Amino acid sequence: MKKIETVCEKIFRLAGRAQCEVMAELRNGALTRFADNVISQNVASSSVNFSVRLLDSGRMAKINFNQADDASLGRAVSSGLEILKKQKKDPALLPLAKPRPIPAGKNLYFRETAELDPVYRAGKAAELAKACRKSGQISCGTFENGSSELVIANNLGVFARHRETYAIHSVTVRDKDGFGWAEYPAYDVNEIPFARLNETARAKAARGRSPKEIKPGRYTVVLEPQASADLLTYLAVYGFGGQIYNEGRSFVCGKLGKKTLSSLLSMEDNALDGASPGMPFDYEGQPRTKVTLVENGVLKSVVHDRKTAKAAKTASTGHALPQPSYMGPFPLNLAVKPGQGSLEDLIKGTERGILVTQFHYTNLLKPQTVEMTGMTRNGTFMIENGKITFPIKNMRFTQSAAEAFSNVEAVSGETTPVQAWGPMACPSFRLKNFNFSSSTKF
Repeated sequence: MKKIETVCEKIFRLAGRAQCEVMAELRNGALTRFADNVISQNVASSSVNFSVRLLDSGRMAKINFNQADDASLGRAVSSGLEILKKQKKDPALLPLAKPRPIPAGKNLYFRETAELDPVYRAGKAAELAKACRKSGQISCGTFENGSSELVIANNLGVFARHRETYAIHSVTVRDKDGFGWAEYPAYDVNEIPFARLNETARAKAARGRSPKEIKPGRYTVVLEPQASADLLTYLAVYGFGGQIYNEGRSFVCGKLGKKTLSSLLSMEDNALDGASPGMPFDYEGQPRTKVTLVENGVLKSVVHDRKTAKAAKTASTGHALPQPSYMGPFPLNLAVKPGQGSLEDLIKGTERGILVTQFHYTNLLKPQTVEMTGMTRNGTFMIENGKITFPIKNMRFTQSAAEAFSNVEAVSGETTPVQAWGPMACPSFRLKNFNFSSSTKF
C-alpha cells in the first residue's frame, strides 16, 4: 500500500485546523491448528487499520477505517469532522501530545519469523503428533507467526514507528484422562524450544492419568510461570495503573513506599531493555520509561499517561493506551526478578502442597484487594515430602492476589516468557496458604 507517511499527510490536510492524531497498524499473521494428531486448519490474514482522533475547542471525535484511497480518506475524515461538531465540550480534554525523543528500544523484528511458511508450521505440528501416535496420546494446539507495524503520528509533529515479529507454539496433550500443556512465545522463532515443550506436555499428560479428588482448603502451592503470571498480571493492572490509583480503587493507594508484599517479590515494567521488551513509545507517541513497581516487597511506583500524570501532579511514564481509554494506563511489559534454584527445588522444599501448571477462567472479584477466582488446568499434582505423588482433579481458587504475593516462600532462579495482557517474563513461585474454594469432578 501507499507509504504510511503519505497517508498521514493526506489525513492531516483533510482535518484542516483540527488537531489530528493517526494510529495506523499493519498486521500479517498465519496460524496452523492441529487436533487429534492431525492438522485441522491453516489460515493467513493481512490487514491495515486506521484510527483517527480529531480535537477542536475541547471536543473530540474518533473514527476507524481500513481503506486508504483518496475517496475513502475523504469520506472518513469528513464524517469525523461532522461528529466532532456535535460533541460536548470536555474541560479535562488534553490537547494532542507534542513530539519528544523516542529511545531506540530493542530490535524485535526477525525476517525469518515473519516469513515462516505453512510447511514449517506443519512440520512442527507433525513432530508432536508422531510422538503422540506412537505412545497412544492425542495432541492438539496451535503454531502461529506473523509481524506487525504500528505508527503513531499527529499534526503537531509526532511520528513514531515500531515493527516486531512473533511466533508462539502452544500445545496440549491428552493421555486418557490425563492432560498436559506447554507454551512459548517469542519474537524470534529460533528461541522456541520445540522439543522441550512437546516433551513437557506429553510427560504431564502421562503423569496426570487417573486424577484424584481432594478436599478444598488452604494449601501451599507451587505455581509454574504461566499460573504465576495470571495472578501477577491482575495485580499489576489493578494495582499499578495510574487512573485506578488516582480514583482510589487500587490496593496500592496510601501504601507507596511501604513494604506490603513479600520481600522476595520485585517487579518492573520495562519495554526498553528489560526481559519483556516491546515498543519504546506509548499510544500517544510518547517515550516509554522503565518503572519499578515493586522492589523487595516495597510498593514503589504506578504508571501514568499524560492525563493521569496531570491529575496526580507528576510526570507521564509513557504508558498511554489508545485514547480515550476507560481503564487509563497500565503496565504492559512486566518482568519479575528471579530468585534462586529451579522449579524442582521449589517442589523439593514443599512438605505438602499442590503443583499448578496453568489457570483458566481467571476473573476479578474485588478490584481493591485483587481478589480473584479461576480454575486449575492441564496438570495439577499433589506434592508430599518434596515429591509429586499423584495427579489431582482440577480445583477452583478464590484468593486475593495481593495476599498471595505477601505469602511468598520461594522464587525460582529462571524466568520464562509468557503471554499475559502483554509480554511478560515470570519465574515459578511457592506460596503458602493459597485458598482453593472448591473441587471439581474432572
